[in-house]
Amino acid sequence: MGNVSAGVPLAAVAAQVVGTSISSPVGSGGGFSLDGVPAGAVQLRFAGSGVDASVALSPVQSGDVVSVLVGVAGATATVQSESRNAGGKVELEGRIELLTPTGFSLVVAGRKVTTSAQTIFRDGNDAAKAFADLAVGQRVHVKGTLGVDSIVADSVLIQNTNVAIPVNVNGIVGQLSGTLELFDFLIDGRKIKGEKTTVFYGDTGLLGFSALKNGSRVEVKGEMRDGYVFAVRIHVNGPTTPEPPQDDSASVEGRLDAIGGTKPALTLKIVTAGGFTMVTTTSSTEVQRRGDVQTLDALALGQTVHAVGARQADGILVAKKLQIKDDKPEGAFLIEGSLGGLKGSCPVISFGVNGYTVKTSAATTYYPDVPAPGAKCEDLKSGTKVEVEGKRQSDGSVLAEKVTKK
Repeated sequence: MGNVSAGVPLAAVAAQVVGTSISSPVGSGGGFSLDGVPAGAVQLRFAGSGVDASVALSPVQSGDVVSVLVGVAGATATVQSESRNAGGKVELEGRIELLTPTGFSLVVAGRKVTTSAQTIFRDGNDAAKAFADLAVGQRVHVKGTLGVDSIVADSVLIQNTNVAIPVNVNGIVGQLSGTLELFDFLIDGRKIKGEKTTVFYGDTGLLGFSALKNGSRVEVKGEMRDGYVFAVRIHVNGPTTPEPPQDDSASVEGRLDAIGGTKPALTLKIVTAGGFTMVTTTSSTEVQRRGDVQTLDALALGQTVHAVGARQADGILVAKKLQIKDDKPEGAFLIEGSLGGLKGSCPVISFGVNGYTVKTSAATTYYPDVPAPGAKCEDLKSGTKVEVEGKRQSDGSVLAEKVTKK
C-alpha cells in the first residue's frame, strides 16, 4: 500500500514492481495497492504523464504488509516514509514533522502517530522520557499497531535531539497567498512558508518574489518547523499548466563504475544494462541518501546511483541531483548525521545515523584526535553529530573504520 505525490493528474500515473507484471493505477487521492509482491529486494516504478521514476525499498519477507509514502517529481522518486506491519505490529522511523500536545499525537515522516498513557518514551541512552520531551525535527523510532487513521504507539524512542534538520521539497505551487514580507503555499498538501529573508533563484540567477506563482514547479530548500517547512531558498523552474508538458530533465540509474576529476567538478561513469552514461557534477549538485543531504564525499564505487539533470549535446548528463540508492557490500561508505539509539559497551557499540545501523570495533578510530587525549568511543552520546567512514556489510549495517565528531 502507499501514496504517491506528483505534479500531474494522479490517475494518469501507474505504480509497478520492476521485474514483475504487478502494477496498480494511482488513485485520485494518491493511493495504490500492490499485492503478491515476491519476497526479496523490491524496486517500485511510477510512470505516466511526464513521470518516469523508480525507487528501491528494503527487502520484504513473506507475510509483510508494507506501507510507503513516496514523493514523485519527474524522474525522481523518494521514499518519505516506510513502515512494516507483521503480525499486527508496525515500526516507523523518521523525523517529527508536527506535534499536537492537546491530542498527544505527532506526525513522523508524513504518518500520524497517536500516543496514550501506556506509551513508553525513551531516549538513546534508555532514559525515561515523556511526550513533552518531543520536538519537531527529532528523529524517532516508533513501535506500535496500525489503527484506523494512525499508528497507535506502544513505544517512542528519541534517537537524537538535533532539530536543525534541512528539508528539500519539490513540486507544483498551489494556494499561494501573502506578500514578500510573509507568504505561504502548498506543495502536494505540504505547507511551505517564507518571508523577506527567503532567496529566490531561477536558471539564470536571482529572481524576485513575483516569479513565484501558482502552477510553478519549484525546488524548496528549508528547515522543518512545527507543521510546515520554512523556505530558506526557492528555485523556480518555470510555470506549468493543468496538462503539464513532459519533464525536460534526463535521468539515469545504475552502478557507479568510475569517479574522476576534482570536487566539485567530478566525472562519473554510471553503468546500466544498456551501456553507460557519463555524468558530471557542479557546485550546485545535490547529493542525497534516503532523503538526507550529503556531500560529494559520500559517493563510492559500486554504489547504485540515480542521477537527474540536463543532458548535453555530447550525451553527458550534468547532474542537478544524485540519489545514492544502495551501497556495494564491503564497499566504502560515508555518511554524516546525528547518532541515536546508542547500544553496547565501548569499544563494541552500535548506533543509528539517518536510518543506517553503524557498528564499531576495537579497530575503529575516533577524531578529532587533538587536543590530547582526543576523541574516543566513550564521548559518543545520542544526539552527537558525527561523520562515519567504513564498509557496508552484507546485512545492510556499516562497520565503522573512522568516526569523526562534527
